[in-house]
Amino acid sequence: PAQRRLAANDDTDGQATFTDPAGAGVRPYFFVQGDGARQGLWTAARVVPLEGAANFRDIGGYPTKDGRHVKWGQVYRSNTLARLTAADFQKVNALGVRLVCDLRTDEERAIEPTLWVGTAPVFVNSPKASLGANLSELFGKGPLTAESMRATFIGFYGQMHEQYAGEYRELFKRLLAGETPMLMHCSAGKDRTGVGSALVLSALGVPRDIIVADYAMSETLLGTSLTINPDDPDAAMFARLPPEVIRVLMRTEPAYIEATFAAIEKQYGSVDAYLEKALGVGPKERAALRARLTE
Repeated sequence: PAQRRLAANDDTDGQATFTDPAGAGVRPYFFVQGDGARQGLWTAARVVPLEGAANFRDIGGYPTKDGRHVKWGQVYRSNTLARLTAADFQKVNALGVRLVCDLRTDEERAIEPTLWVGTAPVFVNSPKASLGANLSELFGKGPLTAESMRATFIGFYGQMHEQYAGEYRELFKRLLAGETPMLMHCSAGKDRTGVGSALVLSALGVPRDIIVADYAMSETLLGTSLTINPDDPDAAMFARLPPEVIRVLMRTEPAYIEATFAAIEKQYGSVDAYLEKALGVGPKERAALRARLTE
């Protein structure tokens, strides 16, 4: 407490405004405590404002079912890092990120490589070569409408926990080894990363409605437009999609992540059973994660 700097006191309107309270480019954390209270609460701005990534954010701060909170500054999630500026990398490096779990395919990494500026963290990359099979499944079933794409996308989410079990297993292995602060990301930071974040928050005991709300936040940050990279071999296919279909693809509708949970519970009985049987995260491992990542 002696090292904290008083930012506001005797608050009467429930709000305070700050500009770089910890210095330019330094992410501030705030400890909020009521007058006479014995305990307080750490908080921060969830979204890390970057020039080259709109969906870079912290999954800390959320309450758990047992009355604790997920620690801030331990697990981040983002869209592609390929467009980060030098100023962005200064901010990200200041977060102390030790490990990056890149859920993109080899093809995606080749098209949009991450060229880290500064001391690079350890990278753990998905071993998948391309998204070809997934894209064929999404776009290869007759005329595309917003309704048909939504139904197909929900079906895709119902398979994600199996298709990416290997990547999620490695992610949890690294978390259990204490390799944090960790950053997980994919291209948009909403689908593969969204499921991964939902599984981590589930393992930490965060209530389902909060997990769904965190997932849905990507749509607010990214919007519902699609930026097409001309170097992407599938660019022509995306360019032909009607705008209403693109909007469905770019959404993070709660029904999408709920389809993942429903599929897991149908197949395994519960998310905890899936974590244990498919990812090797049983009761002992979940207790270790909660001891390390909640407070």
